[in-house]
Amino acid sequence: MNKTEPAAPMDDGRVTIRVFGGLRELTGRTPLEAPASQASTVNALLSFLDRDHPKLAEALHSGIREGYLNILVNGRSVRFLSEGVTPLSAGDTVAFLPPIGGG
Repeated sequence: MNKTEPAAPMDDGRVTIRVFGGLRELTGRTPLEAPASQASTVNALLSFLDRDHPKLAEALHSGIREGYLNILVNGRSVRFLSEGVTPLSAGDTVAFLPPIGGG
């Protein structure tokens, strides 16, 4: 009988989180990362940020409520995907972009 070794814990990879503009000041560093298992959708990623980066999460939720925050998954707006239920997987990049003004 062959003795099989227990499987090593699976590294589920990471989702990269990038923030821009004034939001960057709330992170202390950029980019951030989240375990893919805790960030399976955009909403799950926001829940992860609620726990691990509450000040940033508060600003993101405010921007979402007010309708001015753009969220991109791998360069594509979630408005054209599935909004908060847009699925995420290891290797994905989620960017939060506040409006940029100029003159």
